[in-house]
Amino acid sequence: MTIPEPTWVCRLMHVDNLELCLQREGVHAPNHQPEDGLVYRPVHSVAVQASRQDWQLPVGPGGTLHDYVPFYFGPLSPMLLNLKTGRVPGYDEGQEPLIYLVARAQEVAASGTGFVFSDGHGLAAFTEWFDDLADLTRVDWKVVKARYWADSPDDMDRQRRKQAEFLVHRFMPWSLVRGVAVMNEAVRQQVESAMSAYPPALRRPVKVFRGWYY
Repeated sequence: MTIPEPTWVCRLMHVDNLELCLQREGVHAPNHQPEDGLVYRPVHSVAVQASRQDWQLPVGPGGTLHDYVPFYFGPLSPMLLNLKTGRVPGYDEGQEPLIYLVARAQEVAASGTGFVFSDGHGLAAFTEWFDDLADLTRVDWKVVKARYWADSPDDMDRQRRKQAEFLVHRFMPWSLVRGVAVMNEAVRQQVESAMSAYPPALRRPVKVFRGWYY
């Protein structure tokens, strides 16, 4: 499959974090949260996050996975399915409050912001890592964009490849966020209302993409 140009990347997060991102004018990696009294609300598995804290990256700026702000190359991640179905301990709100921040990989690279990306789930032992956008050919775009990604008898690696990651080093500036995708009109109005309290330069288009949810 041809590399999408531009290459969109998306970050799934709880809508409660939106105002924190607007106040900070970006998103910080877990290891680089500022001491400003604001608390980011995670929706991830605690066990998975503990493993990411220690996982060393072999390319780019280096460090561990928690030195980066994670994005996927497409929606409908296994993580979203787990959140929807109540399989993440401590989270029981379903899909509706979850929103996507959307950006372009090429614009991240052009800004000089450090990044790396993978051809599959970040914690899989045989996942490969890259720091040159020319290597986007190594991402399985067909699986990344697929709605159905379960492993099959003739391909037991689909789920890993579906979860290819694009990681932004330390801080993702809000200036690189192109827009916000939401599940329905009610959340769209909630996001636009929150943005309206901030300067126009920080506001972003908000669109309903029901197909990005299960």
